[in-house]
Amino acid sequence: MANVIRNMNYKPILEKVEYVRLNEPQPNATINMRVWDELEVERLRSDAVRVKVTRNVKPEPDCIFSIEVAMSLEVLINTSEYEALEDADAYFKNSAVARVLASNIAVVLADLSLHSQIGPMITAPVCQFPQ
Repeated sequence: MANVIRNMNYKPILEKVEYVRLNEPQPNATINMRVWDELEVERLRSDAVRVKVTRNVKPEPDCIFSIEVAMSLEVLINTSEYEALEDADAYFKNSAVARVLASNIAVVLADLSLHSQIGPMITAPVCQFPQ
């Protein structure tokens, strides 16, 4: 299955940015910022798919901000190799495509959170899928 992706010329497209400012945290409160990713693969035509990664940041308890950033890119595929995949989502979760999207999303998140109470939020440049 190594030949599923036909091109390696990626141009990530920003799909969605949602920043919601929440209440100020309680004094001396402990806040856990939960970060997780979601991945979708959509067939565009016989030789192309769109891979979209969405990163979510939600604090526990709800305070400071919540953020959702989604980026996608179009990938040219070898049709026969792609159709032989048992699970396209699982394949792309471990691909360079997901790493490119995750690293671009990490930069956007750092920029969005730069002037927040916690400073720039540096998230991993790799996907973090829930178990």
